[in-house]
Amino acid sequence: MTIICIFSMIYFVYLMTKNQPNKMTFTLYLKSQVNKIGRFLWYSGLSGMLAAVVLIPTAISMMSTGKKDIHFRNFILKGTFGPSFTVNLGFGGNDFAGRLFHNPSMFTGSVFIILGIVYFFSKAVSSRDKQASAFLLGSILLGMWLLPLNTIWHLFQRPAGFPFRMVFLFSFALIMVAYEGYLKGIFKETRVVVFSAVALGVAISVGYIWANIFGKRLTQFEFSTPQLSVNNLIYVLAMGFLILTVVAIVSLTNRKPSSRVVLSGILIFELMMNFFVATMDAPFVNQQQFEKRYQQSEQAIHHVRQLKLTQNKFYRLLIMDQPYRNIYQVPYSGYNDSLLFENHGISSYSSTLNSHTHHVLASLGFSSRNIRRIDMLGGSVITNHLFGIKYYYVIGKHSQKLLVRKNAAQLGFMTNNQIQHVTYKRDQIFNNLNALVQAEAGNKGRYLYRPTITKYKQAVVRSNYHYEMQLQANTSGPHYIYIPKVRLYHVAIWVNGAKLSNTYSGLGTEMIPIGYLLKGQTATIRVQSTKPLPVVPKIAMGIDLKKFESVVAQSKNHQFELKDARDINKHGGHFRGTVQVSKRDRTLLMSFPYDKGWKLSVDGKPHKVIKVADGLVGAELSPGKHHLAFNYHIRGLGVGMLISILGMALLAISEWWRKKRVNFVKHLH
Repeated sequence: MTIICIFSMIYFVYLMTKNQPNKMTFTLYLKSQVNKIGRFLWYSGLSGMLAAVVLIPTAISMMSTGKKDIHFRNFILKGTFGPSFTVNLGFGGNDFAGRLFHNPSMFTGSVFIILGIVYFFSKAVSSRDKQASAFLLGSILLGMWLLPLNTIWHLFQRPAGFPFRMVFLFSFALIMVAYEGYLKGIFKETRVVVFSAVALGVAISVGYIWANIFGKRLTQFEFSTPQLSVNNLIYVLAMGFLILTVVAIVSLTNRKPSSRVVLSGILIFELMMNFFVATMDAPFVNQQQFEKRYQQSEQAIHHVRQLKLTQNKFYRLLIMDQPYRNIYQVPYSGYNDSLLFENHGISSYSSTLNSHTHHVLASLGFSSRNIRRIDMLGGSVITNHLFGIKYYYVIGKHSQKLLVRKNAAQLGFMTNNQIQHVTYKRDQIFNNLNALVQAEAGNKGRYLYRPTITKYKQAVVRSNYHYEMQLQANTSGPHYIYIPKVRLYHVAIWVNGAKLSNTYSGLGTEMIPIGYLLKGQTATIRVQSTKPLPVVPKIAMGIDLKKFESVVAQSKNHQFELKDARDINKHGGHFRGTVQVSKRDRTLLMSFPYDKGWKLSVDGKPHKVIKVADGLVGAELSPGKHHLAFNYHIRGLGVGMLISILGMALLAISEWWRKKRVNFVKHLH
């Protein structure tokens, strides 16, 4: 939306400049166009008002994501690309490897780029038109190149992938300018056409030379490169298409009947080949294999969903579908498999991921590479309880195994009031987990114990980095190692000689389970990596299962009993239930993210919703049994509707007034 608004203003200035009479000063021209400028501003405002019913709720919702944060580093006065960007003026400038980090994809076909250059050297085009077009193209190009402007164009955020999204507008403007030049007969200026083609060829060559000198091959999951390497064979093909296009344009000036067909054919073939180069390394999945695996997975998961429905209680289900993951040629995280297979999971990949969701899950150990994604990996028995992750379904190549956790809570449960004051500290996962259990229990007890590291060594063998440690458990319960902020691609982990699943060698897992250990028992952890690990994996912790289960037992009779749990998908924003509140634990904790849009009524009366556990929905209740109703209201929707209705009324009045003025003028004449 921001990009379109900025472009609209630039385009309006372009039209104003283009239509300015040569003999009239700019100041006088502006005075003569006051009415036109006023109409542009007025109707632009009306268009914003008409869209307010969508824009205002969207803006408020975006403020609930990680994108609300403004970072100074995104406004540093510097360029976003270097001389190598001219590679993208030719055929095949981008490939699949650079899909997330690349120069502006300005390729529209050699014919339009050549004509775009000719436009500014042609005698058939007036200087006023050249000035206007230079402003139009230059504004967009500068907006892409200068980092602060690029950030503003993208609503004050650095885009995640495809960093120059307004390049489509640049392409549109370039095609428009080229076509305008074509209508004015710039094809006839053969020498200028040839000169422009040579200049384009030189620019592309400079880009390839620069990229060959300073380029760097993009490695797997590494995006911070100054310039991606280029394929010099593509350069030869780009020059070939350039020459063919020039020959076709020159033939067109000689009025050969078939020249238009030939030129169009070259353009179409060039665009097709450009698409092929851009996607030829994409790891596409075999369609038939995908359909087969999806149907098999859907059938298997359907049985588990039916099992959940028979209980009429809300629990979450995590699915590790290895055959489905294996059909992909790249590590597959399955962030949105819950949507794909229609089950209640924990992971998500979304540009609008709620910041409370991300903060809570990432602070408690779930893997996260950035504010847009959270993985189901990295959980523990504590988070299984908190988020009601009762079912863990492992689908193998020849078998399926359903694991049922006994300590999983339902959608909500009563806790001590201490839960209202919990705050999570960055990169202190185990301390956060301990603080969470303390708050639920209402004490300052210790529930996690660090094992003793009895032996540790690391070495480099044949470019592989080996880390090995032996630890002795200081409590009986599940144990975990913590490897923060590391993409574990090409990392293998062994526990007592047994290799962990390749799942933990995917895009990045922070907390990894190493199994149940008895107090005094030793375990040997070995990690092998193709790259050095920034944080040596010496951080380990064990959970005292007996003490933790005593805390869980306190909440078993004080669960939020969801009414009509089978139909939660139909009314996810509006649901009811009951809860029994004790005198001791009077704060309700619901395992979904806090948002000001949630409204609560208790026993038919409005009740305050509070933030608990540093990001979840909660409420403080009095002892006894209560009937609760949660309803989600889209914030800003009412205000947006009123503004849109007002906009419609003003638009109708504006149209009435315009017609009245037109009729009045006609009457005078």
